[in-house]
Order: sequence, then C-alpha cells, then structure tokens
Amino acid sequence: MLSPGTYLKLRRQAAGLSIEDVAAMVHTAPRLGEIDRCGWITRIENDVAALSPDVIETLADAFRFSRRILQQLIDARSYGDTSAVTRICLICGCSDQDPCVDPNSLDCCGWSTADSCTACVPTACPQQPAIKEA
Repeated sequence: MLSPGTYLKLRRQAAGLSIEDVAAMVHTAPRLGEIDRCGWITRIENDVAALSPDVIETLADAFRFSRRILQQLIDARSYGDTSAVTRICLICGCSDQDPCVDPNSLDCCGWSTADSCTACVPTACPQQPAIKEA
C-alpha cells in the first residue's frame, strides 16, 4: 500500500512537475526560501513532514490529487485499517475516483493490471475479425 507521501509524489510526477516546480508555486508561512521549500516537499514525500490541512491545501493549489484518497491513506497509516483504501495505480497514483484523462480524447483510464492503469501500462486491443461480405 502506498504511503501518503508516496501518493503525493506520484501525483506530482504524473502532473509533469519537479520538486523545484512545486517549490516555485507554493507559498509558506513563515516564508521559506526555494531551497528550504524543496527540502520541505521532499520531507512530505518521504513521510517525514506532517500533512496538516494547510499543507494539503497548499499542495492542492500546485497539482491535482484526490483529497479523499489522501485522507484514506493517512487514516490507513494512522489506524492500520486498509479496507477503505481505494485501488491506486502504483505508477501514476490515479484511482477510480481520480482517473487519468487523455487530453486528446478526454477518455478516462481503466485498469490494465491489478495495480496499473491503462495510461501507464496500455493493454493490447484484441484484433477484430475481418467482416466478410456476402
């Protein structure tokens, strides 16, 4: 099962953002320099820094993730009950509640394996038999 920090890291990477990109977008109080913000984000992704509601709000302004999924992961880590955790792609962090969306077709991803979505691990389309004309 993913940790809350790993989930946030996967969603950041799926958004095409580096830690430095996110550090440049977020504002902290007290104000931290960019190097300190990079270290703070790294600590969050390594599950060392706490995820308060303000921190979650700040990160949500920088990249897309499901707050519901994040809360499920926090609860599972805190209380040990993983039964409520939704299925999550281990490559990009998407889920049924927050799927990948193809920018061209606007189609949502599905599941290609037990822990990988079709956007990350495409499935081979079965060959359609040729239609014979009578």
